[in-house]
Amino acid sequence: MSENRMTPPTEGQEKDVLLVLDKQQGKVSAVKGFDKEGNLQTVPPIQGGEFMQVDRNGDIISNLVANFYRKFQDTEGLALFRCKASEVEQNAKAIENNHRHPTPEGDKQVEALRVPKPDNPESKQGYRFDPAKIDWESLKKVGITAETLKNTKDYDRVMRGYKSRNTYTISGTIGGFYLRPTDVKLSFYQAKDGTIVPKLHGVQQDEKLLQRPYNGHEFSKQEQGNLQHIGNLGSVAQITDPKSGGQIPVFISRDRHTHELEYMRADKWKCPDSVCGVKVSPEQKAAFEAGKAVKMENLQFKDGTKRSAYLQVSAVERGLEFLPKSAVQTLQQGQQQVTGVKDEKGVEFNGHVQPGAQGKSPDKVQAKDVTPASESRTQVAVNTEGKTNEATKQTKEPLKQGQDKPTAKQREKQEKTQDKALKADKPKKSKGMKM
Repeated sequence: MSENRMTPPTEGQEKDVLLVLDKQQGKVSAVKGFDKEGNLQTVPPIQGGEFMQVDRNGDIISNLVANFYRKFQDTEGLALFRCKASEVEQNAKAIENNHRHPTPEGDKQVEALRVPKPDNPESKQGYRFDPAKIDWESLKKVGITAETLKNTKDYDRVMRGYKSRNTYTISGTIGGFYLRPTDVKLSFYQAKDGTIVPKLHGVQQDEKLLQRPYNGHEFSKQEQGNLQHIGNLGSVAQITDPKSGGQIPVFISRDRHTHELEYMRADKWKCPDSVCGVKVSPEQKAAFEAGKAVKMENLQFKDGTKRSAYLQVSAVERGLEFLPKSAVQTLQQGQQQVTGVKDEKGVEFNGHVQPGAQGKSPDKVQAKDVTPASESRTQVAVNTEGKTNEATKQTKEPLKQGQDKPTAKQREKQEKTQDKALKADKPKKSKGMKM
């Protein structure tokens, strides 16, 4: 079999293996299983590996595919394939090769292995609600139809239990009441009797909403500003669970269109391992899990470009979101400037307080709360983090404020130290034995 040739799966006793293509990285992995949170577990597609194997015609694989696309509903960078367990290695390699260098023949063979995304309106796989059970006629009276939602790409989103991303202008008569034209977002929920009920999220103009307790949590001035101008609280809050009455940790966000407040359990959310092909570092994960905004570099976007962007957990989006330009500007403009903070070597540096520590009094701000200003980055990296570059790798003394390379005196001292070390290591010449 040639490098790009694949054999489509056929009926038989042999079970199938699921393969996942990460389009950003151009790599194919084999599915090992799913953890309790529904996250995908993968392993290298090497022959004889520990793969999850399923009957191609069984209900199990249908459920797995539905769960996969429900979990990754907003991810266009993943593709799912299915092949015989005995052909996993050659098919994985061929899928990667065709992704890098597509050909008409290769495309045809890849399609034979592809598991179709269950977003066909006739298919309810992955949907939380059955479209057939929704009273579309009542919604049509106020101006919303299934076709409207499909045109704005909100159909799949609301069927899976999320609030629409777009707003819709509604008007008309409902239950004898005349509804003036107003902008709303749409979601559905299931009533106790099993019926699917539409929920219209109107724009809230109440300016004092943020000044009132939210499920027992009172917003500080800083938190009110974050919700109003950025859209997210910027930290994890403790609220009273409306269902159990106990205290739960949550992310809180404000819908930028309707101004509605929403929360999401912080202890139920898991940070992804990578974003747009870039690995999320342990420090970034910790910041995300604390509700902070994080700037990530060199993210690979669908148009082939690499850009930097700020991301933050959003309760409205039920996960990480790219902050819009207005929120980023507010974030940058509102950064609390500090001076005189000391690094690990006791040398002062300047910077701005990170979002999670905004509002701290200057005397309580610690070095870990501060992102160094551009002129202090090398100083802090060397003195606090122990990092070095070509210019500082031989530096024994702490860098002074704003210093990014050794001074002439320090270089001269370094050279003398090195010369002494070389002479000490050099073996002494023997003068011979005296007679």
